Amino acid sequence: MNKAEERAIINKIVAGDTNSYRLIVDAHKDRIAAVCMSMLKNETWAEEVGQDTFVRLYNALPKFKGDSNLSTYATRIAINLCKNKLDSVNRRRNRFLVQTDSHNNVPSNQESTQKKLENQELINLALDVLKPEERSVVVLRLMEGYSIKETAEIIGIKEGTVMSKLSRALKKMQTVLDDLK
Repeated sequence: MNKAEERAIINKIVAGDTNSYRLIVDAHKDRIAAVCMSMLKNETWAEEVGQDTFVRLYNALPKFKGDSNLSTYATRIAINLCKNKLDSVNRRRNRFLVQTDSHNNVPSNQESTQKKLENQELINLALDVLKPEERSVVVLRLMEGYSIKETAEIIGIKEGTVMSKLSRALKKMQTVLDDLK
């Protein structure tokens, strides 16, 4: 769907034709689902955030000016919601770990588990050490194939910042992978 067709559909939706929104969802659902799964690594969370993305997108359509592509706009919403979800999960996890550490001091046997992990699982572990904004840069650039310019636009940062965040994120990931060897 080109920009003019998309604009016509948006105008119909804003004018009250809610059935036309299905065309927008169908055009962008696969990309949003992929971004959410790559960011969250949890199917349930990804589905939840994907649905929230389309609700937010629908509500934002009257304000959408069309300065960027709708796919970029939708992806930005998804990335921000993924970051929020990760922050929320990390806060809950940290509260749980503090409570567990005070009750249970049993060491874990990570060495045997780490030897059994496959490449994707290693990448997931390396992604887990990244801050949400670093993870979003890695996901968009390397996993979803967005250009530096598109990534900068989606996240709302400068292109140079995308490159520096990507570089730092890859170094962090490499450190984790080296430690697992």
